[in-house]
Amino acid sequence: MNGIEAFWSFAKRRLAKFNGLRDENFLLHLKECEFRYNNRDKDLVNILSPLLIKSKKMLV
Repeated sequence: MNGIEAFWSFAKRRLAKFNGLRDENFLLHLKECEFRYNNRDKDLVNILSPLLIKSKKMLV
């Protein structure tokens, strides 16, 4: 299985949990799948925490 086939298999399994998506949300979910696939061996909390803190500071 090559890289793109592995990604599509990952994405299909992940997106199937939603039992269908609205067309306008599909690309956002696909981008999330891409992020999760590219960072699957890393701790997502360590990656996302600084981003969330930074975005929270921007809102204040």
